[in-house]
Amino acid sequence: MINQQVIFFNSIKSALPDYQNLAQSIAEVLEISTNEAYKKIRGTSVLNLQQIVKLSDSFGIPFLYKPDQLPTVTFDYLSVDQEIPNMLLYLKDLLKNLKQIQQSKSKHITITTDDIPLFHFFKYPELTCFKLFFWSDSVMNTEVKFDPSLFDEEVISITKELNQIYLEIPCTEIWAKDTVHGTIEQIRYAYEAGYISKILAEQIIEQVRYCLTDMNMYAISSKKTIDPNHAFNWYNCDVLGSISYLVDYKDTMSCYNRFNTFNYLKTDDQSYCQQTKQWMQSLIGKSVSFSGQGEKHRNKFLYNAFAECDKLLMEMNNNLV
Repeated sequence: MINQQVIFFNSIKSALPDYQNLAQSIAEVLEISTNEAYKKIRGTSVLNLQQIVKLSDSFGIPFLYKPDQLPTVTFDYLSVDQEIPNMLLYLKDLLKNLKQIQQSKSKHITITTDDIPLFHFFKYPELTCFKLFFWSDSVMNTEVKFDPSLFDEEVISITKELNQIYLEIPCTEIWAKDTVHGTIEQIRYAYEAGYISKILAEQIIEQVRYCLTDMNMYAISSKKTIDPNHAFNWYNCDVLGSISYLVDYKDTMSCYNRFNTFNYLKTDDQSYCQQTKQWMQSLIGKSVSFSGQGEKHRNKFLYNAFAECDKLLMEMNNNLV
Protein backbone atom coordinates (compact mmCIF):
# COMPACT_ATOMS: atom_id res chain seq x y z
CA MET A 1 0.00 0.00 0.00
CA ILE A 2 2.81 2.41 0.94
CA ASN A 3 4.55 1.98 -2.44
CA GLN A 4 1.31 2.69 -4.33
CA GLN A 5 0.74 5.73 -2.12
CA VAL A 6 4.16 7.18 -2.98
CA ILE A 7 3.53 6.52 -6.69
CA PHE A 8 0.12 8.21 -6.33
CA PHE A 9 1.69 11.36 -4.91
CA ASN A 10 4.38 11.35 -7.60
CA SER A 11 1.60 11.33 -10.20
CA ILE A 12 -0.14 14.24 -8.49
CA LYS A 13 3.15 16.13 -8.31
CA SER A 14 3.75 15.64 -12.03
CA ALA A 15 0.30 17.08 -12.77
CA LEU A 16 0.90 20.26 -10.76
CA PRO A 17 2.33 23.47 -12.25
CA ASP A 18 5.87 24.33 -11.14
CA TYR A 19 4.67 27.19 -8.94
CA GLN A 20 2.30 24.99 -6.93
CA ASN A 21 3.66 23.33 -3.79
CA LEU A 22 2.64 19.68 -3.46
CA ALA A 23 2.44 19.53 0.34
CA GLN A 24 0.42 22.74 0.59
CA SER A 25 -1.95 21.53 -2.13
CA ILE A 26 -2.46 18.18 -0.35
CA ALA A 27 -2.99 19.93 2.99
CA GLU A 28 -5.67 22.19 1.52
CA VAL A 29 -7.59 19.36 -0.14
CA LEU A 30 -7.46 17.02 2.88
CA GLU A 31 -7.82 19.87 5.42
CA ILE A 32 -4.78 18.73 7.36
CA SER A 33 -1.54 20.42 8.44
CA THR A 34 1.36 20.81 6.05
CA ASN A 35 3.46 18.64 8.36
CA GLU A 36 0.89 15.83 8.14
CA ALA A 37 0.75 16.28 4.36
CA TYR A 38 4.52 15.68 4.17
CA LYS A 39 4.06 12.45 6.15
CA LYS A 40 1.42 11.31 3.66
CA ILE A 41 3.69 12.14 0.74
CA ARG A 42 6.65 10.24 2.26
CA GLY A 43 4.40 7.28 3.05
CA THR A 44 4.96 7.38 6.83
CA SER A 45 1.26 8.16 7.32
CA VAL A 46 -1.28 6.02 5.42
CA LEU A 47 -4.12 7.56 3.42
CA ASN A 48 -7.60 6.30 4.17
CA LEU A 49 -10.15 5.51 1.46
CA GLN A 50 -12.00 8.82 1.81
CA GLN A 51 -8.75 10.76 1.45
CA ILE A 52 -7.78 8.81 -1.66
CA VAL A 53 -11.14 9.55 -3.27
CA LYS A 54 -10.91 13.24 -2.35
CA LEU A 55 -7.40 13.58 -3.81
CA SER A 56 -8.31 11.68 -6.98
CA ASP A 57 -11.36 13.88 -7.56
CA SER A 58 -9.48 17.12 -6.82
CA PHE A 59 -6.45 16.48 -9.05
CA GLY A 60 -8.00 14.17 -11.65
CA ILE A 61 -5.40 11.49 -10.88
CA PRO A 62 -6.53 7.88 -10.33
CA PHE A 63 -5.17 5.79 -7.49
CA LEU A 64 -4.00 2.56 -9.10
CA TYR A 65 -3.74 -0.64 -7.12
CA LYS A 66 -3.33 -4.21 -8.28
CA PRO A 67 -2.34 -7.33 -6.34
CA ASP A 68 1.20 -8.41 -7.19
CA GLN A 69 0.05 -11.77 -8.53
CA LEU A 70 -2.35 -10.26 -11.07
CA PRO A 71 -0.65 -8.83 -14.22
CA THR A 72 -3.44 -6.36 -14.98
CA VAL A 73 -3.24 -2.79 -16.28
CA THR A 74 -5.93 -0.13 -15.82
CA PHE A 75 -6.59 2.25 -18.74
CA ASP A 76 -8.70 5.39 -18.95
CA TYR A 77 -10.30 6.59 -22.15
CA LEU A 78 -12.52 9.38 -23.37
CA SER A 79 -15.60 7.95 -25.05
CA VAL A 80 -16.31 10.17 -28.06
CA ASP A 81 -18.58 9.28 -30.95
CA GLN A 82 -16.88 9.80 -34.28
CA GLU A 83 -19.23 12.62 -35.22
CA ILE A 84 -18.05 16.07 -36.28
CA PRO A 85 -19.99 17.88 -33.51
CA ASN A 86 -18.28 15.73 -30.86
CA MET A 87 -14.76 16.38 -32.12
CA LEU A 88 -14.72 19.49 -29.93
CA LEU A 89 -15.04 17.36 -26.79
CA TYR A 90 -12.14 15.20 -27.96
CA LEU A 91 -9.94 18.22 -28.67
CA LYS A 92 -10.74 19.87 -25.33
CA ASP A 93 -9.74 16.70 -23.50
CA LEU A 94 -6.55 16.51 -25.56
CA LEU A 95 -5.78 20.14 -24.71
CA LYS A 96 -6.30 19.50 -21.00
CA ASN A 97 -3.85 16.59 -21.09
CA LEU A 98 -1.23 18.47 -23.09
CA LYS A 99 -1.41 21.54 -20.82
CA GLN A 100 -0.88 19.26 -17.83
CA ILE A 101 2.26 17.88 -19.48
CA GLN A 102 3.50 21.35 -20.43
CA GLN A 103 3.12 22.67 -16.87
CA SER A 104 5.33 19.95 -15.43
CA LYS A 105 8.91 20.99 -14.70
CA SER A 106 10.39 17.80 -16.12
CA LYS A 107 8.76 16.19 -19.16
CA HIS A 108 9.55 14.43 -22.40
CA ILE A 109 7.25 12.78 -24.94
CA THR A 110 8.35 9.78 -27.01
CA ILE A 111 6.11 8.83 -29.94
CA THR A 112 6.02 5.77 -32.15
CA THR A 113 3.75 6.30 -35.14
CA ASP A 114 2.83 5.23 -38.65
CA ASP A 115 0.86 8.46 -39.21
CA ILE A 116 2.01 12.08 -38.99
CA PRO A 117 1.55 13.05 -35.32
CA LEU A 118 -1.63 15.11 -35.19
CA PHE A 119 0.03 18.02 -33.38
CA HIS A 120 2.07 18.84 -36.50
CA PHE A 121 -0.80 19.19 -38.94
CA PHE A 122 -2.80 21.22 -36.38
CA LYS A 123 -0.78 24.19 -37.61
CA TYR A 124 -2.66 24.10 -40.93
CA PRO A 125 -6.46 24.69 -40.82
CA GLU A 126 -7.53 22.91 -44.00
CA LEU A 127 -5.30 19.89 -43.35
CA THR A 128 -6.59 19.77 -39.77
CA CYS A 129 -10.23 19.91 -40.86
CA PHE A 130 -9.65 17.24 -43.50
CA LYS A 131 -8.08 14.81 -41.01
CA LEU A 132 -10.92 15.36 -38.52
CA PHE A 133 -13.42 14.93 -41.34
CA PHE A 134 -11.78 11.71 -42.50
CA TRP A 135 -11.78 10.34 -38.96
CA SER A 136 -15.53 10.93 -38.72
CA ASP A 137 -16.67 7.53 -39.94
CA SER A 138 -20.36 8.43 -39.94
CA VAL A 139 -19.67 11.36 -42.25
CA MET A 140 -17.60 9.29 -44.65
CA ASN A 141 -20.49 6.84 -44.90
CA THR A 142 -22.92 9.53 -46.11
CA GLU A 143 -23.04 11.91 -49.04
CA VAL A 144 -21.64 14.81 -46.99
CA LYS A 145 -18.93 16.69 -48.91
CA PHE A 146 -15.83 17.95 -47.18
CA ASP A 147 -15.94 21.64 -46.34
CA PRO A 148 -13.67 23.30 -43.75
CA SER A 149 -16.66 25.41 -42.67
CA LEU A 150 -18.11 22.22 -41.12
CA PHE A 151 -15.79 22.99 -38.20
CA ASP A 152 -16.36 26.15 -36.18
CA GLU A 153 -13.68 28.63 -35.15
CA GLU A 154 -13.33 27.10 -31.68
CA VAL A 155 -12.06 23.86 -33.22
CA ILE A 156 -9.45 25.72 -35.25
CA SER A 157 -8.45 27.83 -32.24
CA ILE A 158 -7.95 24.79 -30.01
CA THR A 159 -5.93 22.89 -32.63
CA LYS A 160 -3.61 25.87 -33.15
CA GLU A 161 -3.12 26.08 -29.38
CA LEU A 162 -2.35 22.36 -29.29
CA ASN A 163 0.29 22.85 -31.96
CA GLN A 164 1.94 25.72 -30.07
CA ILE A 165 2.01 23.82 -26.78
CA TYR A 166 3.44 20.71 -28.43
CA LEU A 167 6.25 22.75 -29.93
CA GLU A 168 7.29 23.73 -26.40
CA ILE A 169 7.52 20.16 -25.09
CA PRO A 170 10.77 18.24 -25.72
CA CYS A 171 10.07 15.07 -27.64
CA THR A 172 11.38 12.12 -29.61
CA GLU A 173 9.42 10.89 -32.61
CA ILE A 174 9.94 7.48 -34.22
CA TRP A 175 8.24 7.35 -37.62
CA ALA A 176 7.56 4.24 -39.69
CA LYS A 177 8.78 4.00 -43.27
CA ASP A 178 5.30 4.74 -44.68
CA THR A 179 4.21 7.35 -42.12
CA VAL A 180 3.34 9.97 -44.76
CA HIS A 181 1.79 7.43 -47.12
CA GLY A 182 -1.37 7.04 -45.02
CA THR A 183 -2.30 10.71 -45.25
CA ILE A 184 -1.65 10.80 -49.00
CA GLU A 185 -3.90 7.78 -49.47
CA GLN A 186 -6.64 9.41 -47.40
CA ILE A 187 -6.55 12.45 -49.69
CA ARG A 188 -6.56 10.21 -52.78
CA TYR A 189 -9.53 8.21 -51.49
CA ALA A 190 -11.55 11.29 -50.53
CA TYR A 191 -10.91 12.88 -53.93
CA GLU A 192 -11.68 9.70 -55.86
CA ALA A 193 -14.88 9.10 -53.85
CA GLY A 194 -16.03 12.65 -54.50
CA TYR A 195 -15.89 13.84 -50.90
CA ILE A 196 -13.41 16.61 -51.67
CA SER A 197 -12.95 19.04 -54.55
CA LYS A 198 -9.77 19.20 -56.64
CA ILE A 199 -8.98 22.71 -55.37
CA LEU A 200 -9.24 21.67 -51.72
CA ALA A 201 -7.30 18.46 -52.38
CA GLU A 202 -4.45 20.46 -53.92
CA GLN A 203 -4.47 22.88 -50.98
CA ILE A 204 -4.32 20.04 -48.46
CA ILE A 205 -1.48 18.31 -50.32
CA GLU A 206 0.43 21.58 -50.27
CA GLN A 207 -0.08 21.82 -46.51
CA VAL A 208 1.26 18.29 -46.10
CA ARG A 209 4.39 19.53 -47.88
CA TYR A 210 4.59 22.53 -45.52
CA CYS A 211 4.24 20.15 -42.57
CA LEU A 212 7.14 18.04 -43.83
CA THR A 213 9.22 21.18 -44.37
CA ASP A 214 8.59 22.07 -40.73
CA MET A 215 9.82 18.63 -39.72
CA ASN A 216 12.99 19.15 -41.71
CA MET A 217 13.67 22.44 -39.94
CA TYR A 218 13.09 20.90 -36.50
CA ALA A 219 15.41 18.01 -37.35
CA ILE A 220 18.22 20.22 -38.67
CA SER A 221 18.41 22.19 -35.42
CA SER A 222 17.28 19.32 -33.15
CA LYS A 223 14.72 21.62 -31.59
CA LYS A 224 11.21 22.76 -32.44
CA THR A 225 11.64 26.44 -31.54
CA ILE A 226 14.56 28.78 -30.96
CA ASP A 227 14.52 27.69 -27.30
CA PRO A 228 17.07 24.85 -26.83
CA ASN A 229 14.84 23.38 -24.11
CA HIS A 230 12.28 22.47 -26.78
CA ALA A 231 14.45 19.59 -27.99
CA PHE A 232 13.44 17.41 -30.91
CA ASN A 233 14.80 14.01 -31.95
CA TRP A 234 13.49 12.32 -35.10
CA TYR A 235 14.03 8.69 -36.04
CA ASN A 236 12.87 6.33 -38.78
CA CYS A 237 12.16 2.66 -38.13
CA ASP A 238 11.02 0.27 -40.85
CA VAL A 239 8.58 -1.64 -38.65
CA LEU A 240 6.52 -0.30 -35.73
CA GLY A 241 4.02 -2.26 -33.68
CA SER A 242 1.67 0.50 -32.53
CA ILE A 243 0.96 4.21 -32.23
CA SER A 244 2.03 5.11 -28.69
CA TYR A 245 2.82 8.27 -26.74
CA LEU A 246 4.98 7.90 -23.63
CA VAL A 247 5.20 10.92 -21.33
CA ASP A 248 8.26 10.72 -19.10
CA TYR A 249 8.23 12.99 -16.07
CA LYS A 250 10.97 13.08 -13.45
CA ASP A 251 9.32 10.68 -11.00
CA THR A 252 6.58 8.99 -13.01
CA MET A 253 5.38 8.14 -16.53
CA SER A 254 2.11 8.01 -18.46
CA CYS A 255 1.35 6.10 -21.64
CA TYR A 256 -1.25 6.85 -24.33
CA ASN A 257 -2.12 4.22 -26.95
CA ARG A 258 -4.16 5.14 -30.04
CA PHE A 259 -7.19 3.01 -30.93
CA ASN A 260 -10.29 3.31 -33.12
CA THR A 261 -8.43 5.66 -35.48
CA PHE A 262 -8.08 8.71 -33.22
CA ASN A 263 -9.15 7.82 -29.67
CA TYR A 264 -6.62 6.84 -27.04
CA LEU A 265 -6.23 4.70 -23.94
CA LYS A 266 -4.23 6.21 -21.08
CA THR A 267 -2.51 4.45 -18.21
CA ASP A 268 -0.26 5.56 -15.35
CA ASP A 269 0.69 1.99 -14.51
CA GLN A 270 4.43 2.32 -13.96
CA SER A 271 5.33 -1.28 -14.81
CA TYR A 272 3.51 -0.98 -18.13
CA CYS A 273 5.10 2.42 -18.81
CA GLN A 274 8.56 1.08 -17.99
CA GLN A 275 8.09 -1.82 -20.42
CA THR A 276 6.90 0.64 -23.06
CA LYS A 277 9.94 2.83 -22.45
CA GLN A 278 12.28 -0.13 -22.84
CA TRP A 279 10.53 -1.14 -26.07
CA MET A 280 10.86 2.39 -27.44
CA GLN A 281 14.54 2.54 -26.50
CA SER A 282 15.03 -0.76 -28.31
CA LEU A 283 13.31 0.69 -31.39
CA ILE A 284 15.59 3.72 -31.32
CA GLY A 285 18.57 1.36 -31.30
CA LYS A 286 17.25 -0.19 -34.53
CA SER A 287 16.28 3.13 -36.13
CA VAL A 288 17.98 5.64 -38.40
CA SER A 289 18.40 9.12 -36.95
CA PHE A 290 16.99 12.02 -38.97
CA SER A 291 18.07 14.73 -36.51
CA GLY A 292 21.25 16.76 -36.56
CA GLN A 293 23.79 14.93 -38.71
CA GLY A 294 21.30 12.47 -40.18
CA GLU A 295 20.95 14.63 -43.29
CA LYS A 296 21.46 11.90 -45.88
CA HIS A 297 18.75 9.58 -44.57
CA ARG A 298 16.41 12.48 -43.77
CA ASN A 299 16.70 13.94 -47.26
CA LYS A 300 15.96 10.55 -48.82
CA PHE A 301 12.86 10.09 -46.67
CA LEU A 302 11.59 13.60 -47.44
CA TYR A 303 12.36 13.24 -51.16
CA ASN A 304 10.17 10.13 -51.30
CA ALA A 305 7.41 11.84 -49.32
CA PHE A 306 7.44 14.91 -51.57
CA ALA A 307 7.45 12.60 -54.60
CA GLU A 308 4.25 10.97 -53.32
CA CYS A 309 2.65 14.41 -53.02
CA ASP A 310 3.75 15.33 -56.55
CA LYS A 311 2.50 12.02 -57.93
CA LEU A 312 -0.99 12.57 -56.52
CA LEU A 313 -1.08 16.13 -57.86
CA MET A 314 -0.05 14.87 -61.28
CA GLU A 315 -2.71 12.17 -61.22
CA MET A 316 -5.41 14.67 -60.36
CA ASN A 317 -4.27 17.04 -63.08
CA ASN A 318 -4.33 14.19 -65.59
CA ASN A 319 -7.72 12.97 -64.27
CA LEU A 320 -6.26 9.54 -63.59
CA VAL A 321 -7.80 9.18 -60.13
